[in-house]
Amino acid sequence: MGGTRYDMDARFDRAKKAGYASKSASEIFMQNAKRKAHESMNPQGIFFRESRDSEVHPNSVPIILGLDVTGSMGHIPYDLIKEGLPKLMGGIIRGGVPDPALLFLGIGDHECDSYPLQVGQFESGDEELDMWLTRTYIESGGGGNAGESYLLAWYFAAFSYKNRCF
Repeated sequence: MGGTRYDMDARFDRAKKAGYASKSASEIFMQNAKRKAHESMNPQGIFFRESRDSEVHPNSVPIILGLDVTGSMGHIPYDLIKEGLPKLMGGIIRGGVPDPALLFLGIGDHECDSYPLQVGQFESGDEELDMWLTRTYIESGGGGNAGESYLLAWYFAAFSYKNRCF
């Protein structure tokens, strides 16, 4: 987690310049063209992800947001990057959490997807959050087999997260 804050105005300006409102999901989520998860989001070898207090964030509150990236729900990351993330972060901050640190998990299907779990990093700044969100590979697999990997996400959250206050 860096020393940046969520800046709504900067986020809106950057989203406009990037064309999030008019681009397709495949134009925004570049991993889809590569048909594989971004190497920085591969959970293999991650011992932990941490959220830390800092001078900028003296009361950090870690929040893990699991995103279902299967076929039926893969539109959610796209909706978030277009307009949902500023609403989400604004609501969290206005709701009394001044120092939220958000981590994205991409949740696929452990029975048929190549990447059933993708793991971002805790961040607070608008630019960093957009970076991790757009690194998410929307594999769009899965189906009616009840194989979505929510248990992998819970396992990761239970055993690979540390909150460090310094």
